[in-house]
Amino acid sequence: MKITWDMIWEAHPEVFIAQNWVECTEDKKKANRLPAQYSYFMGGETTLRVGIVACSSISREEEFLLAGVLWGNRLSNGAKTIIYFVAPDFSMAFLKSITKIGGSISARAVYWREKLTPSLYLIPEERQSIRLRCTIGEERPDWKRWGQGLNPVARQQLMIVNKFFTELSSRRIRTEFKQQHIAFLWGNYEIAEVRRTGKKFELSSRVKWLKDQDLSLKWQKQGWVDVSGSLNSEFSGSIYSILDYLENLESERKLRSQDLLSLWLHQGDGVLKSLWGSPWPWPWLPKERSENSVLELEQWYFFQGNGQLSVVCPIFEKPLMKASKSIILSSVLDSSSLLENARDELGNLLVWDGRIHWLTTPGMEDELRRWYCWIKNIDDFPIWTLPDNWKEKGIYELNNRAPLFNE
Repeated sequence: MKITWDMIWEAHPEVFIAQNWVECTEDKKKANRLPAQYSYFMGGETTLRVGIVACSSISREEEFLLAGVLWGNRLSNGAKTIIYFVAPDFSMAFLKSITKIGGSISARAVYWREKLTPSLYLIPEERQSIRLRCTIGEERPDWKRWGQGLNPVARQQLMIVNKFFTELSSRRIRTEFKQQHIAFLWGNYEIAEVRRTGKKFELSSRVKWLKDQDLSLKWQKQGWVDVSGSLNSEFSGSIYSILDYLENLESERKLRSQDLLSLWLHQGDGVLKSLWGSPWPWPWLPKERSENSVLELEQWYFFQGNGQLSVVCPIFEKPLMKASKSIILSSVLDSSSLLENARDELGNLLVWDGRIHWLTTPGMEDELRRWYCWIKNIDDFPIWTLPDNWKEKGIYELNNRAPLFNE
């Protein structure tokens, strides 16, 4: 059943600073490229525009946030504009995010509770700006902690696995610990895993990303520690072959752009090191199923240098949407304790300066720059562009794109 939002607004005139709402038609939604699943209303006067974006449920908060600023931008035309976000519920990160909206647009959040009277509740701005830090996520295990539940023989064998893959670090292998398995990756490609099975573990190569079925069957091997105290030759030979294959893809420039970039960012050499320092592994796993943001932040890149922690968000598709998501995730970092006691490998405290570095290509820069019209502190989201020939020449430079009105 379609919600009659007009009747709800009329029943709660005290919530809004405007009346006589006009709904945006479906045709105008399409013409203005507004997300179709939301309802949009306009009101106010010439010098003060007021808008509402409403929904009965939020499936993707970044889409809802973007819908609101796009609608505000459409209404504004330079005039002061207030946008009300109306929904059944909001995460604390979303409420924090709308306090970052600025320029000619300001934002408010309104709870809609269908079965309550009254059904609309304006959220006080001071609640949106709350500074309390919540605890989410749990610390990622290391080799010792991950092996605690194994029997003594399995723990000893796990150290042999550790030694084997540590010796491959020169070939850019990195290790990621999960609760039930350990993944070994080359860039984005998972090439092997250790999976817990009771008090033992299973070791196997991973080639699900490989489209060649013959090679996939050839390289899919189980690993174990043989009588000599080494990994069996079938498994180790398979790992070497997989690495040779991936390195050949790189040298022949056949890697996908996102996979090549991931490989280089995880290494953090060259200009990355001079700008931000060394890569800093994301140390958190979600503690609860609802903590998706902990997993999403794992897809970003973190660097440590001179006691500072730098956060890099790559944006190479859907720039407006990805930037919207990054603003929400930056609010997660703001309002949680995830980076509160960040430390380097020597235990020294690292300080995050609150900025999210948007890393993109020149072709997406202009679209991404549009967000600078809608956020208060543009310095919190600097834009860096790769050189045009980065796939051939490497990341030998990054260009810091200042706002147009500062150039």
